[in-house]
Amino acid sequence: MNTSKAEAERLLEIGEELLQKRDLKGSREIANLVQETEPLLEGSDQILAIVDVLEAAEKPLNLNNHHLDWYAVLQIDRNSQDLNRIKKQYRTLALLLHPDKNPFSYAELAFKLVKDAWAVLSDPVQKAQYDKGFEFELLGNGNGNVNFWTACPYCYHMYEYPRVYEGCCLMCQKCDKSFHGVSIPSLPPIVPGQEAYYVSWGMFPMGFVFESVENGGAGTGDSAAKKR
Repeated sequence: MNTSKAEAERLLEIGEELLQKRDLKGSREIANLVQETEPLLEGSDQILAIVDVLEAAEKPLNLNNHHLDWYAVLQIDRNSQDLNRIKKQYRTLALLLHPDKNPFSYAELAFKLVKDAWAVLSDPVQKAQYDKGFEFELLGNGNGNVNFWTACPYCYHMYEYPRVYEGCCLMCQKCDKSFHGVSIPSLPPIVPGQEAYYVSWGMFPMGFVFESVENGGAGTGDSAAKKR
């Protein structure tokens, strides 16, 4: 076996181990080494695609709302209005990340993030609403009743977002799952004697424990074993 290819395959295994531990920086460095050692070896470009998307998802637009930067997820310029350019980049990443072809850890999550980014940026209405969010942040408009509360339906954490993101696809910073930003009309009633809220909504009896967030913005909550 070619010595450089054997070394590249060994490095690729190390890169996968680091990716399993979600060591994004380490797996990126190893994947780059693989490309330098054996540029034609399949796998390094798939790892780099995963790392690029996950790193973009870990960088909220600001400290207050944790909203994802869908432009960064697709790795395109934030001012891009070229739908064909956006579509081309989506297809490139989708091919690299599709779980049927990408065997590496977190490929499915990265693929879902790319699909969510495309769903927003390919829809003129959603894109226009999303782009307004950047204007909102740049203007620093944080006064009045401009925020709304929503909850992740998977882990029941609650978040407060600027009103411009209502109805958008959001990502839970707790469980890494995307969800629809549906506004909660009012916060649940407080549990007497505790810093917790509880409420039964439809089929889901849920409780929430709120923590103060020093930087403002999102509040978090853990599911409580209480029903109303």
